[in-house]
This record gives sequence, structure tokens and C-alpha cells, in this order.
Amino acid sequence: MRKVLIADDDFISLEVLKAMLANFDVDILTAMTGQEALALAEQQPELIFLDYEMPDMSGAEVCQQLRQNDIHKRTPIIAITSHQSASEMSACREAGMNATLHKPVSPEALSELMSEYL
Repeated sequence: MRKVLIADDDFISLEVLKAMLANFDVDILTAMTGQEALALAEQQPELIFLDYEMPDMSGAEVCQQLRQNDIHKRTPIIAITSHQSASEMSACREAGMNATLHKPVSPEALSELMSEYL
């Protein structure tokens, strides 16, 4: 079964995304901090969703660290954000994120990303 990592410090957002991903044949790993996400990424998920705003580090910072590891150079990493500021979008692109998923997450947008990256 394919592994998907979700990192989001908001418990409700995390649970909603988990419930939405239950419709796909995936094993879900969850983290509530950037450090937890980095640790769980060692299990080599095939797709990673990172909330942009987490208490210890941003999703962009987590992505930058993951991209330094050969294992994650090509792993699809999706930013999850409730903001659409130009600076935030730029930080996500510069960090190496593949796409952005806006909150509240729509099932259609999630399904599209799952089809594209898994």
C-alpha cells in the first residue's frame, strides 16, 4: 500500500484530510509539527502534504530540508494553506513544492492531486 504523509498542526484540518484520504488506497502517516514530519518522512511516503503554518517550522522549511535528502528529491510535496499571499506561494515554489492545496480542501481538488501524483 502506498504511504501518504500529512503534516498539519490543526487537529481538525488533519482529521478532515485523513477522512478524505480514506477514499483512496493509501496508508496515512500524520504529524502535527515540522520535526515530526521530518522524522516520519524517513518511512519514505510517496506523497507528502505539508501545512504552511506550523509552530516549529513552516511547510516550506520542512520541504527545503526534505529536498536536501536524495530520497525526497522527487517525492511530490504539496503545500496546504489557508492563505494565498504572493510571498507564501513564492516560498513554497522556492522550497521545491509541487503544488498547493487551499483550505478548506475540496474533495475534487484532492482527487485531482492524488491522480496526478500517485
